[in-house]
Formats: sequence, structure tokens, C-alpha cells
Amino acid sequence: MKIKHLFGILLVTLSFSIEAFAKIETFNLTIDTGRLISFEIVRAQNSKLPTFLFLPGVNRGLLASDEALETLSSLGYGIVTMNFSTQPISVSALPKGVKPHFRNNIYKLDDLNTEVHALSNELKKSFNVKTIIPVSISFSSAVSSTLKNFPLIVDAVPMTSSAAVNPELEAYITYLKSAEIFNPIFGPGISRTLLDQAYAQKWGGQVDAIVDEFELNKERRSDMIEGYSVFSRASERFVWDLKNTAPETRRVFIFAKNDSPTLLKDQLELFLKAMDSTPNALAFIVNNSGHVVSSDQPAAYAGILNSLVAANLKNISGIFEVNPGSDKMKFFTGAEAKKYIKNLINTL
Repeated sequence: MKIKHLFGILLVTLSFSIEAFAKIETFNLTIDTGRLISFEIVRAQNSKLPTFLFLPGVNRGLLASDEALETLSSLGYGIVTMNFSTQPISVSALPKGVKPHFRNNIYKLDDLNTEVHALSNELKKSFNVKTIIPVSISFSSAVSSTLKNFPLIVDAVPMTSSAAVNPELEAYITYLKSAEIFNPIFGPGISRTLLDQAYAQKWGGQVDAIVDEFELNKERRSDMIEGYSVFSRASERFVWDLKNTAPETRRVFIFAKNDSPTLLKDQLELFLKAMDSTPNALAFIVNNSGHVVSSDQPAAYAGILNSLVAANLKNISGIFEVNPGSDKMKFFTGAEAKKYIKNLINTL
């Protein structure tokens, strides 16, 4: 089955766009001592359109100036891009002398989940935002997997399991855990220390790159590395469990055809389970795109998000095959969709 002119809505609207890109504002939301969320907002130009709340990847949040997001804001949508309190941009914004909240507290994915809700509530209270659509990318899908009280959530290139994202790390964790049987008293502590040392070594270079790119406070380098380690600890052994996903929330997935084979296979297998448990499971798979689909194929990414609202894609179940550069998509539903997905899995 072919769907024609779905992206035509995007192209036609763009041709009639009058205003230049709207103003980007930056704010910090403090939710506890040493715990703040840095975010950017482009207010909706059309009050009837929702605001997309873009959750961050593991490195940092998206930027409101990214091409795909500028496209959406030019169509009148509201745009909000956030960084979790543990990420460098948020850590750098802490007042001088204030210790990060995560230094004295153990964070789980649910704790990051509460930050999404806190920002959502603030947007409704202080910015008069009425409808919010969270959009996760990669790591933050592990956070969004248990989000509640949203009618629609979009998960792009989701981390459906930590093992699919980083098999080597998962094998290392399994090795350390198996060794604990020979040292039940001190073994767990040794494993924790070795893992934390590995995380600190991994994230040091990433922190330095982000500090330079965004001219952040270099005095917070150690805190930023620890913030990333908090991410790593929180997501250890994560597996997306559909039983913990709010049934009242409509889930739409965006997959990238050229993503890591282990991750894409895991994503597609999760979607097959979703099709069996949810009457309106919907996914898009974007051809000619790697993991960061929002920058690899910005027009297609923006087109998908716009189509969910403008084309009112409700009450349908299946998977769209998106061909960037074309306003045509193939749509597979029912048994045809499952056959398409299983055939794709077999090629990975």
C-alpha cells in the first residue's frame, strides 16, 4: 500500500511560511538544591498547534537551532529542548559553590522521568503551553518508556535495551557479576568500583569536547563526568518492558534503516510485541539514515512529526517505510507489516 502526498502538507505549508525562525529563549528550571534543568524554548506561533518537548540524547539535548527543529518552528509548532540535570549544560549552570544533587543521591531512570514531568508542568504553568508531545532520542527513550499522562509520545531511534546499544559493556557487566560468586562480601563493591572507573574514563573526553563546544564552566569538569556516570549506572541492564509502558499513551517509533544492526533488530522485535499488545502501534523506518536521524535526515524527521499532527494519523497500526527526498511512503499494516518487519530482521 502506498501513501501519497503525506509530506505534501509539510512542503506546502513551508512555501507559505511568512515569518523568519522564531526567537530562541534559554531558561534554567530549579527543581531542588543542586538540581536544575537547562532548556531552550521557541514559543508556538500557532496557538492551536502543540509543543514538541525534545528529550536529550546521552551526550546532550538537541538544539532549537537544529535544521529539523527550525523547520517545525517555522510551521508554527512550539519547540522545547531540554538537558537532564546530570548533563554538562545543566551542571555548568549551577550556582558557584553548589554541589550537584546527584553527588549525594542515587539516580534511577525514574528520577530522570520526574524531570520530564517537572519541565512539562512548568511549561503549562509559566508558558501557557496546553498540549505537549515528548519526543525522545536514543538514551532518553529509556526514560520515556515509563512516562505517563501524555496522549502521544514519539521515540526516535530508541534504546530498547542497554545490551543492544553496547554489547561490549553488557558482556563486561556480566563478567563482573559472575565473578562476585567467588567473593560475595567484597565482590559487589569491587564490581561497582571497576565499572565507575570505566565510566569515568569513557566520559572524560566527551565532557572536554562539550565544554569546548559550548564554552561551559571548566571548573565543573569532575561533576560533569560524574553526571554521565549517573546516566550509565541508571541504565545498566535496562530492557524496555511494555508492561511498564502506560497503555493510555499512544506510542510512535522512528527507526533508522542504517542504524546498528543489533539495535535495529532489538527495536523491530519490540515493535512486533507492541503490535500484538496495542491496537494502534505505529512506526516509521527512515531509509538512508544512521542513528542520529534528526540530523541525518532532518526533512524526513520533521515531516514525520508534522504528519502525526497535520495529517491526524490516529487509529492506524503498522509501519511506514520513508524514502527521504520523496513525498511518497509505503505503508504496511496487519500481517503484511509483520512479514515486512520479520524479513527486515532476517537481513540484519
